[in-house]
Amino acid sequence: MTNRVLEHILKIVHACPFAYLSTINLDKYPETRHLMNTMNEKAENLYLHFLTGLYSPKMEQIKENDKVCLYYYNPQTHNAVRLFGRMIVVENPVERMQYWDDSYKMFGYTGPNDKNWGLIAFIPDAYKYYSGGEVMTDKIK
Repeated sequence: MTNRVLEHILKIVHACPFAYLSTINLDKYPETRHLMNTMNEKAENLYLHFLTGLYSPKMEQIKENDKVCLYYYNPQTHNAVRLFGRMIVVENPVERMQYWDDSYKMFGYTGPNDKNWGLIAFIPDAYKYYSGGEVMTDKIK
């Protein structure tokens, strides 16, 4: 991936309030839901972070199959990117604290040590990027 492509992809990621996460549910069907993208508004790479309940259905699906697709779409520019990779649970307390925000208490979490508060991270493998009729697909290595 060139720096130019990464810049364009990050521009889409930064502009989107939500990411759409697709997993494979326990019945082996694709399932998509939106995730708040606030943790990635200033991301400098595609190691992206999201909050979630550790006991949610999506976490059961990720435990079963950690391969996921993140989809970002900017309706103002009509640019989009699909990111393919794996989702992991972040266990590192320093990283967890770095991404904690007290506003998450509105979702019922008590703090970064809450047993249900999950910080998950996306590990990218490949992408498909759409910009002005141009389509680019490649592995990330």
